[in-house]
Amino acid sequence: MVTEFDERNGVVQVSWSDIRKRVANVEPQFAEMVDQLNPDQSFPLFLVYLPYGALKGDTKSSYLPDGKGRYYRLSDPAVPKEIIKHLGYGIGGSPMGMVLEKQLEYFIDFKHKGITIPWLIYSPGHFFPFSTILGCDSDPIYAPNGLLTVTSGARSTFMLPNIGCNTHHANLKRDFNIQRQAPKSLYDHWFVFKDIIESNTLDCQWRSCLLYFSEKWVKTLHVDKAWMKLKLYLHEAAWQKFAYERNRVYYDIAFSIIQEKRNLKPNPYLTDTARHLFATALGAVPGYVPACDEEALPVKVIQRAFIDSYGLKKYVPTIMQPSHFNGGQQHSPVYYSLQHPATRVFSPKSREVSSTLAEMLELEYLMRIFCEELSDNANVCSDTVIGEIAKSVIFNYYHNKSDRHHIMTQSSDISTTDPRFAFVQYSRASTKAVFASDAPFVRGCISIKRIKSKVHND
Repeated sequence: MVTEFDERNGVVQVSWSDIRKRVANVEPQFAEMVDQLNPDQSFPLFLVYLPYGALKGDTKSSYLPDGKGRYYRLSDPAVPKEIIKHLGYGIGGSPMGMVLEKQLEYFIDFKHKGITIPWLIYSPGHFFPFSTILGCDSDPIYAPNGLLTVTSGARSTFMLPNIGCNTHHANLKRDFNIQRQAPKSLYDHWFVFKDIIESNTLDCQWRSCLLYFSEKWVKTLHVDKAWMKLKLYLHEAAWQKFAYERNRVYYDIAFSIIQEKRNLKPNPYLTDTARHLFATALGAVPGYVPACDEEALPVKVIQRAFIDSYGLKKYVPTIMQPSHFNGGQQHSPVYYSLQHPATRVFSPKSREVSSTLAEMLELEYLMRIFCEELSDNANVCSDTVIGEIAKSVIFNYYHNKSDRHHIMTQSSDISTTDPRFAFVQYSRASTKAVFASDAPFVRGCISIKRIKSKVHND
């Protein structure tokens, strides 16, 4: 079903004049360029509204809502003719789109391992997929099928304190008509969050909003010289977005040179983790942060459910979500945990009996060596962004056990240095609730934070 009435539901067909102000709010430079081109009614666009947790798509095709709570693939036989006419060019993946409201998460789902790996977080103003914008029909296919999945809002999200008590979970089942059993791992938390949001007892209005461009937009980008400036703008956006991937081979060589120079023979699993921490510090891959707004998920509704219904009184209902670190501007840390691995490579642990504390100490030593070498002006990466990261970002290591060299910081100190862990949006939260310092995620946790520049007074 396609409508021209914007009731924030399903698919809505609009023109540029209808939507330009909303686009200008999130990506003003793009809006200004399109204004100069002044596309008329023959260049339709489509607003797509998705509730929290709805599947936006996978590498096979995109999903669209029918306005009645169901979804269909672009490849389905019963797709509305208007959709096929204008968006059918994206049938094998996704039409060209832009996020207008809330966030999307691209992730890899390893059900057999019980983990999701957050790949990219798309926020308002971000375009997708660049392959549709920049690629040609004759280009060879490099991306494997069936790997990436996209959801409306954060998928790789979880409650920091334990929410696996069957007795307390029975309250959620009663109050929200949930059939699912109590979560056994962090992987299962999202399913419970989603069940709460979709409950008939709630009227959650959280929606992400996507803007899809019709085929005429994409074809005109490629053939009309008047649109060349806009096409170059999108090329530049893609070039910047994948800067890390374009240069990763050089970084891998640099890490290998350092290991050889310093005669390092670390656990391959920890080497992978160290490289992932640098990628996180570069903003190339997401870390985790406490959720303090509604951009990635309906925080208030979920926290309220776990306080009033589940009965979470002792601990603050801190919700963690994936987020990219902006190493150039952001002073708030992002986090990674050995207890919740999310690296993109899977070298096996060489010493299975090694404790998390021992792994943390080995990882800290490895990271210290990498930072020393990458900071050296004689290093091959001295003038690169990863060399700057080694100088401008600090990695802190947290565990609930002490070590004799005092390298680890106590997990309980995280909430002291980062007040976001105490954030509760629900006003009736208990004032006696404390930070869940015994949560597995923070028992083997690394924070990534930019070193604040010193202010010099003349």
